Amino acid sequence: MRELFENLNENIKKHDEVIIMTHSRPDLDGMGSALALYKIIESMDRKCYIVSPLKKLYRSLDKAMKLLDDNGINFEFKDEKEIINSKHVKPLLIILDTQKPELVESDKVLDLINDKIVIDHHIGSLDTINDTIYKYSDANKSSIVEVMAEYLNYLELEISPLIMTVLLSGMVVDTSSFNIKTTARTFEMAAYLAKNGADFVLIQDLLKEPREEMVERYSFISNSEEIAEDVLMCKMDDKIHGNVDIALLAKELLKFEDIKASFAIGRLSHRIVGISARSMGNINVGEIMERLGGGGHLTDAAAQIKDKSVEEVAKELKKIIKDVIK
Repeated sequence: MRELFENLNENIKKHDEVIIMTHSRPDLDGMGSALALYKIIESMDRKCYIVSPLKKLYRSLDKAMKLLDDNGINFEFKDEKEIINSKHVKPLLIILDTQKPELVESDKVLDLINDKIVIDHHIGSLDTINDTIYKYSDANKSSIVEVMAEYLNYLELEISPLIMTVLLSGMVVDTSSFNIKTTARTFEMAAYLAKNGADFVLIQDLLKEPREEMVERYSFISNSEEIAEDVLMCKMDDKIHGNVDIALLAKELLKFEDIKASFAIGRLSHRIVGISARSMGNINVGEIMERLGGGGHLTDAAAQIKDKSVEEVAKELKKIIKDVIK
């Protein structure tokens, strides 16, 4: 990863101003990483700000931001209109936790800035942000938090333990409490965050969910269907949801007795429907997602389909599963 960090250092120092943007409706992984990167850029004496979220934050992220603010840890945010109307001299735009143009917080900001760097850990596809000066994408990484922890470690930079706590919270969510998408390096970086002040008790408080969100999730689960022997599929409504919402559903479905694989389908944007897939290892969900233009691993995979409804994607998924699981 040295190449990524050296490239970031070089390009940050080349620019007087850096804009950080993550995906719309950011989560603890994307925004937590943005906060850490903000402090890294600040340490290099460069002006920096984060693109303000247009849509409601996840409750856990909302609590994390309030905690930081209450402790005097501040960040500068600018909304899309402010950025478009401001007079900046060739800023650098760093996009975290997505490489799809349809999923960024602001497509107008994406089109406005020429110098772009993308850092992502999701499975790539043909429809990605390609006009970049540098792009890093590694689907084997548990989270962007893992990448940012590596960067902090590489720089030997000390930042607030509360930011470390937010970072580790993002890693806990993206790995389903270290049950999926983990490598030895994931645990090493979790230990690094804990060693540098991440508070596990505080993390538990940040991740507590409001009752209405859990009730909504379980209403989707109650309407799930067995589409093949020991395989469950759950369809969400036609509202726009986040990657985390869909992934949580797939994870919960896999907890049922005798279930070997699970699939959750929900809308990520007006044009994109996402599928999150999980498996106990008996069924290769990576192969199934590849047939839908996505990919992943034996036990953890995903796909994003453009210009189709949730129902159409569900129908297509059923056909593929019948073909794969004889």
